[in-house]
Amino acid sequence: MSRRSVLGAVLAAPGILLSGRPSGASGFSSARLVSLDLLITEMLLTLGETPLAISNIPLYRRLVASPALPVAVKDLGPFNEPNREFLQGISPGGILVADWQAPNLQSLNRIAPVIPVKVFPGKVPALSHSEALLQQIAAMTGREATAKAAIAGMWQAIEQASSRLSGFGRKIYICRFNRDGRNIALFGGNGMLADVVARVGLENAFTGRVNGAGVTNAALSRLAEDPEAVIVHFDRGAETDVAVSRLEQNALWNVLPAVRAGRVVRIPVIYPNGGIHSAGRFAEQLRLHLGALAHG
Repeated sequence: MSRRSVLGAVLAAPGILLSGRPSGASGFSSARLVSLDLLITEMLLTLGETPLAISNIPLYRRLVASPALPVAVKDLGPFNEPNREFLQGISPGGILVADWQAPNLQSLNRIAPVIPVKVFPGKVPALSHSEALLQQIAAMTGREATAKAAIAGMWQAIEQASSRLSGFGRKIYICRFNRDGRNIALFGGNGMLADVVARVGLENAFTGRVNGAGVTNAALSRLAEDPEAVIVHFDRGAETDVAVSRLEQNALWNVLPAVRAGRVVRIPVIYPNGGIHSAGRFAEQLRLHLGALAHG
């Protein structure tokens, strides 16, 4: 089957890549893809497929970080307002966009086929969604064997974390601290992070409502609801340094049982809406940091 035929089959598949063939799809070439979404960029790099260009390179490096983005990749500017003149000049073979972006980017079909991708899992388990999505992008690019290896690596990381953390008796909060030192982002629901936590065999201390990405903004006081829990938060460099500095001056923070008992764990940044690669990295970080906490 040719790459063009594969693209047609993938576009017709329900539930992952949006159904329907974009105008200009006959000009598709997997050799010169561009990405306008962080998850899609992560998945292309996971497959060993270097995109010609992506949107917002600084944000990818700050929020996703791994797989590392090759220096040769060009920056297209904002997600919803890519530099059209530059895009036309590099003659991409396909433009991969998130489904929520697609309605406002249909005019890019004049440059290259626009291929919308369903980035949020909806009611499908997040890791199952990521597996299926990676496999379909792999089919588009001829990287099926790489996808199979990446998926196996993720499950191996989850199994190793599960083994290391068997018997870990505390629930965990997964959060990101805001610069103001008063508010946080809490992760749960059907998001990727919460799915990894469950599959590792841990229990999320936060069971409240979240948005489609598996996150909600909350007051710092939410971390007091389970005094026995461990607080796991993401290191976003200077942003987190500022937040922690302000938290240290916050009376509520200093009386939290987890803080007083040293049960606060700072781990490298993981993209909360990431794919197979991010999920494996998160499982590995849980194994390393919570394993050390559990086993002294």
